[in-house]
Amino acid sequence: MTKELEIAIKNLYETFSIYPFKSTMEGCACCVSDADKEKIHSKQLKDLNEGDLSRYAFKAMTTWGDTDDFKHYLPRIIELLATTDFIVDTFVVLGKLEYGKWQEWCDTEKIAVTNFLWAWWTDTTRNKPYFDKEAFTEIYKLTGEMEQLLNRWTISIEDNSFSNYVDLVYNYYNDLTGKRSEFREIDNSSVEKLIKWIKDNSKHLETGFFHFADKDSELAEKISTTQYIYEQT
Repeated sequence: MTKELEIAIKNLYETFSIYPFKSTMEGCACCVSDADKEKIHSKQLKDLNEGDLSRYAFKAMTTWGDTDDFKHYLPRIIELLATTDFIVDTFVVLGKLEYGKWQEWCDTEKIAVTNFLWAWWTDTTRNKPYFDKEAFTEIYKLTGEMEQLLNRWTISIEDNSFSNYVDLVYNYYNDLTGKRSEFREIDNSSVEKLIKWIKDNSKHLETGFFHFADKDSELAEKISTTQYIYEQT
């Protein structure tokens, strides 16, 4: 985890600590069982794990609790999303922000959420070995800032940012330059910015190939295929 992400998560806890724990929280009887309620009341907030919070993350605000309740649990849910293989999909968790009208929250809360999103994205590009399309798309939907997404993705052979780039081109470049069905939630002007960014960084493919040729034959082969895809599209 990057230091920036660590600080951003800490700030979320501090910012949303004004929303207290409720021993009772209204929920639809058909959707939320007593066992579900017991799980989120069983531990301190920072000790709740995926199993404790997964049901609530799905049901928050729609059939279980209100926006203030969601704000209480938000730091831990987001921390789990960023630091574990959280069983709740990214689009569900970040979609709850949109459902809760986070852009209408006070400035301090909006800034805390925004700082987390950017710190998490930077951490993702450096540490995940593949392009996280869901995180990329959902962060774009919440912020609308394609340039910031790309500016924070600094490609280096020394970390996974290069593997991320290779994976993006390998799996999605044809789609980006074609019907764009995989990126239909991103407007055309932003897609064009992404395509230009890919082209501007294509020089890394050749450099990366020679770097990994004797170190990781599987990755080198994928880089070679990726370069072919890029040049033929």
